[in-house]
Amino acid sequence: MMLRPMMLICAGIVAAVLSAEKGFAPSLVPTPKGCVQIEVKKPKGEHDLEKAIAQAKKEKKFLFVQYGRENCTNCQKVWNMLGDGRVSLPKDFIYADTSCDDEETRSVFDATFSVEDDGMLYPYIVIMGPDGSQLAFKSGLGTPKQYNAMIKKAREDFALPMP
Repeated sequence: MMLRPMMLICAGIVAAVLSAEKGFAPSLVPTPKGCVQIEVKKPKGEHDLEKAIAQAKKEKKFLFVQYGRENCTNCQKVWNMLGDGRVSLPKDFIYADTSCDDEETRSVFDATFSVEDDGMLYPYIVIMGPDGSQLAFKSGLGTPKQYNAMIKKAREDFALPMP
């Protein structure tokens, strides 16, 4: 009887260690019983939001921020879209793969970006201009077409002169 709880504790510790090694905070929300996670082709991205923002500003690049959690199916689907090329980030973009379950990341995100459409579902996708301005925001799962259009529009909007 004691073996099962010990196995669950060990599994939790292993999951936390593996998540920490990747630099992504483990989810604070447990995966529901019977929920099958999808296979993920996760793209490489910076997990430290503050560092990603500073790098984008320094290199005068755009920043594509994915803010969500590891066991969120919508987040996993966006990782797959980025990982398999259906959503293509141009060379002048940096990708930030950030966890809403990390307290420091949450603090930086809240201080830097504005949640515009009630932000009810993860992931939150933000596109930041090379000057640090927020150019686009979407919450919840989108399609590759929607994300690619966001990227294109953000680049066009940034290029427009200020009135």
